[in-house]
Amino acid sequence: MALSSTKSAEAEAETKEEALRAAFGDLGVGDEEWAGDTAEEIRDAALKALDIEPNELTIRILSEGSRGLMGLGAKDARVRVTIQRRTEIDPQTLLETLLGHMDIDATVSREERDGELVLNIEADDVAILIGRHGKTLDAMQYLVNSILNKSSLVKRKVVVNSGEYREKREDMLNEMAHHAARRVRATGRELTLEPMNPRDRRIVHIALREDEDVRTFSRGDRQFRAVVVAPQDSDVAD
Repeated sequence: MALSSTKSAEAEAETKEEALRAAFGDLGVGDEEWAGDTAEEIRDAALKALDIEPNELTIRILSEGSRGLMGLGAKDARVRVTIQRRTEIDPQTLLETLLGHMDIDATVSREERDGELVLNIEADDVAILIGRHGKTLDAMQYLVNSILNKSSLVKRKVVVNSGEYREKREDMLNEMAHHAARRVRATGRELTLEPMNPRDRRIVHIALREDEDVRTFSRGDRQFRAVVVAPQDSDVAD
């Protein structure tokens, strides 16, 4: 997973190629590292000298320049070169840093589970970390994933857990789902559960997907999106 840092340089010269060399020089490319005379060759030499990937480099030609007429009205070419380096960051280290900024004395461990990276927080008072209905834990998880995925080419879900809250929440949601299914079978009417985040809704859907008497779907927008449990043969629109 990666974050990015950005450096830019602008330069102008009689030709576009000279301007490119000057801009790359400001970013650390030495005179001895140039090879070739075309803009493409200058770019390739800079990539090698700076040890960066092509997708980390942006070249913008601000002005092509012009020779003018008999030396009159000549304009220099101007370019801007931007390097956006990807720097690796460890999810566990990121969460530990976040907890430090929150003045929370805690330790973080990690484990792989069902294709997800789970970060477990251990602290004296896990209730503070979890928050009401897990909102504090969810907020930390959202922040960690947002930072990690902002500039990462490979998207991966990171789960933040503490005091086995996620496991207990999953057990509760499974029980809620089966209780809702029993009510729907008894009444023949659909039942809308409380609004949930995507992870919790998925747990409910999975819990009832093998139930031949009911079906589930989500209804609502954003934070108000909720799972609906309906009779299998109902004509209610998803």
